[in-house]
Formats: sequence, C-alpha cells, structure tokens
Amino acid sequence: MGDYSRKLDRYTNVSRSGSVLAADDLSVTPRSLVTAVTGWTIYVQRISIYVNTDNAATQTFRDTAGTPIVVEKTKASPGIGPLLMDFGPEGFALTESKGLELVNSAAGLAYTYTVVAYMRATATQAA
Repeated sequence: MGDYSRKLDRYTNVSRSGSVLAADDLSVTPRSLVTAVTGWTIYVQRISIYVNTDNAATQTFRDTAGTPIVVEKTKASPGIGPLLMDFGPEGFALTESKGLELVNSAAGLAYTYTVVAYMRATATQAA
C-alpha cells in the first residue's frame, strides 16, 4: 500500500467493509459507513466492490451534506465481478464535518464492498 498506508497510520483510519444483499433497498434509508465529526474531513482513497448478483441498480458512495458530494456511482447493471475506484494516497475529500454513506437506486444488486479511508482534523482550532 505504500503511500496509502502512511495516511492511514498518521490520521484516523475509518476504513469499512460490508455487504449489501439483493433485498437491501438503501434508496429509502442510506447506510451510514462513517459518522460525521465536527471539524474533521473524511478522505476516501479506494472503493472496491465485488458484485455477486447483478441488477439494474446504481450504488452511490457520497457524503451526508444537504447537497451531497458523490465520491463514486456505479453504472446500472455493472456486471458480475470486481470494480475498483482509486483516488490516490491523498484521497477524495468529502465535505468537512460530514459523514460517508451508501445509497442505491433500488434493491436487487448483491455485493461486498471495502472502503479505504482516513479522517483528519481540518477546522481551525482556537487557541
């Protein structure tokens, strides 16, 4: 992992893994992956997905802002097998003080996912 692991070691590692079942409809209630912390920013380095059951549904990794910043969105019916999204060692910065969540457009797609991410304080601290 090289430069990737340096960020994970230096800052707070908030990497997550999990699975989404074909019956999971995250379009109604998104799945919280990392909870927001005031004054901190989440940086997503990599997202990997392994699709077991394909379906015409999109999967969106985004922050929890009122107008969310989308980290990555799969195409509808991405196909069976692996998908890898790499944002480099610095990572893709989300909105400060916002969390990371997963939402889908409909139930039907079954897969496992791993999000490699870190969080660091970015707000100016008063002395």
